[in-house]
Amino acid sequence: MELKHLKHPEGDGRVTEHDLWRTLIQNTNSKFFWKDMNRRFLGASKGFLDYYGFESEDRILGKTDEDMGWHVDPVPFRDDERRVLEDGMTQVCRHGTCIIRGNVRHIVATKMPIRDEEGDIIGLIGYFEDVTQDFEERQRLQTLGNTDPLTGLTNRNGLIRAAYDFVRSYRKNNVDFIACYLDIDHFKQANLAYGHAFGDSLLKRVSERILRVVGADSVVSSIGGDEFVILHQLPDTGNKPAISNTALKLQNKLRESLSGVYMIDGHSMPISVSVGFAAFSETGTIEDLIESAYAAMKEEK
Repeated sequence: MELKHLKHPEGDGRVTEHDLWRTLIQNTNSKFFWKDMNRRFLGASKGFLDYYGFESEDRILGKTDEDMGWHVDPVPFRDDERRVLEDGMTQVCRHGTCIIRGNVRHIVATKMPIRDEEGDIIGLIGYFEDVTQDFEERQRLQTLGNTDPLTGLTNRNGLIRAAYDFVRSYRKNNVDFIACYLDIDHFKQANLAYGHAFGDSLLKRVSERILRVVGADSVVSSIGGDEFVILHQLPDTGNKPAISNTALKLQNKLRESLSGVYMIDGHSMPISVSVGFAAFSETGTIEDLIESAYAAMKEEK
C-alpha cells in the first residue's frame, strides 16, 4: 500500500506521507531522530526532545552524540552508526547507557539507513526506548538469585557462575585457581546451645572475617549452613610447589583469623575452622574441584 495517496474513507481528502510523519513525530512519545552522513542531527521527534528536556531542535541540530556528551561510553553508539552509514547494516535493539538530567539511564536503540531514490545511503534514522526500570529489576533479581540473604555473600548458584569465569580464564590465559572449602567446627552444637539467632550472628561475623582475609581478588561463597567456598586465582601457574605454598598460606591465614572466642549477645563461644583446598589444574572440572577441596577439609577435621 502506498502512503502517498491514502483516500479518507469518508471523503475526498488525502493523507500524505508528510501528514503521517508530522503526526508521528509531533504527537507520540516515540523517540525518533535522524542524522546526516557525518552523524550530525538533522531533527528529532517531540518525544525525543521531551525525554532530554529540550524545548526545541536547536539544541541538537548539526551536533553529534559526542558533542552532546550524553553517553557514558559513546564508542558503541558511534560504531553502530558507522555500520549503518558505511555498510547499510540495520542495528536492532542495541543496549547502552546515557545521561539524562544527571541520571544514568539504560536504553535500547534501533538505527537504519536512509536511502535516496537511487538506493544510495544519505543518512540514518533511529529510535530508542528507555528500559532502565526493566534493566534494574533484572539486575535485582539476578543479584537475589546469586546472593545468600543472610551473609550477603555469593550463594551456591553464584559460586558456579563465578567458577565458570575462572575456568574460562584458565583455558584462555593458563591462570590456575584454587578452591578452599571452609567449615565451622561444632557449629551445630553452638546453634543448639544458644539458638538460631546466635548462629546467624556467628555466620555473619565469620563471613566478615573471611572477606577481610581474602581481599578483593577472591570469590567468597556461603553454600549452606556453616560451609563456605573461596575461589582464589594463583599468580604462578604450572608450578605445583607455588600452588601448594599459596594455598597453604591462605589456609593458615583463614584458620588463624577465624578461630578464637566469639562474644555474641552476651554469650562466649570458642570457634575453630577446618579448611581444605584443591587446584583446578589438578582436578579438571568444577565439580571435582569442589569435591576435592571438601575431601581435604574433611580429612583435616
